[in-house]
Amino acid sequence: MARSGTEGRGVLEGAFALMEVLAHGDEVGLTRLAADAELPKATAHRLLGQLVALGAVQSSAGRYRLGPRTFRLGQAWHPARALRAASARPMRELASAGNRLGVSLSVPEAGHAVVVGSSRSEVDDVFSLHPGVVLPPGNAAELILTASTPEAGPPRGWSRAAWSREAARAREQGMAFQYGQCVSALSCVAAPVYSEAGHVVAAVAATALDGRQIAVLGEAVVRTASMVSANLSRLPAPAARPRREWEHARTAADRPPHAVMARGH
Repeated sequence: MARSGTEGRGVLEGAFALMEVLAHGDEVGLTRLAADAELPKATAHRLLGQLVALGAVQSSAGRYRLGPRTFRLGQAWHPARALRAASARPMRELASAGNRLGVSLSVPEAGHAVVVGSSRSEVDDVFSLHPGVVLPPGNAAELILTASTPEAGPPRGWSRAAWSREAARAREQGMAFQYGQCVSALSCVAAPVYSEAGHVVAAVAATALDGRQIAVLGEAVVRTASMVSANLSRLPAPAARPRREWEHARTAADRPPHAVMARGH
């Protein structure tokens, strides 16, 4: 149910609520957008007009979808850039193991597993794995991402004891399998990606409609995740952005007098 205007959501909160809804669908009409974002229809229409003007949202025949500006901003999100670079080739090779196989790369974000890279497949007809999607609670990738942090609480729908048992199994096997627990028609297997310091920073997952296909892919997914980890450790550190002339001038002007004097000695 949409909130009344007097209950008052901040403008930014309302705009992001609309974009969150759009992130889960291709094109959405105003009525559904307002309802799913819990906004009055008039407020949603006004905010969407502003988002369209900014290029964050596109509108066609009364329906809305995310715009190119949102895409550009999302591509710059760290650690997605480094992970996408490190995972591009290994994920393509894994996807080629089956033409009906969906391959995805997810990272932890605010207690969820968020997709930052994927290959298109028939899996998308059941559950879209495009970048930006938040995976359902308790998925195999989330299990991998939280298995190294025992203090993390269980996701919705899981008891602490059951989640702890699954996490222990994932740590022992170095992978996690699920057969229809999150999305009934899908099965998947996930494995961890490690940073150079040895921390789990992402999960590679293979998803398919046929659980028999997933049952034999565990080792291939583990190898793919290991290749991503190795590539990640070889990536150069991001270079510092060169300062423009006006930034040099401002820095010198803002420097305390005694600091300027010290450079002269």
